[in-house]
Amino acid sequence: MVNLVNFEKTVKELKNFLEIPIANDRDRAGIIKAFEFTFEQAWKSIQKVAAKQGVEIGNPQKAFSYAMQNQWIPVADEAQWLELLKDRNLTTHTYHQDLAMEVLERIQKKYMAMFEVLLSALERE
Repeated sequence: MVNLVNFEKTVKELKNFLEIPIANDRDRAGIIKAFEFTFEQAWKSIQKVAAKQGVEIGNPQKAFSYAMQNQWIPVADEAQWLELLKDRNLTTHTYHQDLAMEVLERIQKKYMAMFEVLLSALERE
């Protein structure tokens, strides 16, 4: 069994952050940073499970493709995972208020649930 503790922790932390009312820019920035940590643990967890299966994965896009091939991520969600990847790259390299608000909304409405689905699937592996 692959150790998914770090991914579990980041998912739980992001979920906890999202349950607290957002009062200011610091709160938004904290959620976005927690999203970035969760993203990193998501693809690295896929990488770990793949390695256990004898497959080497070197980047997030390949990790998510492999997860779809193995039905850990529903293929129907491919566009959403590509959007998530794009948002992760944007939040890392720049911080704009409008972009932060858009990404925050997607984290709340879509990405949190996507991480939970992936974590659940990996835990079954």
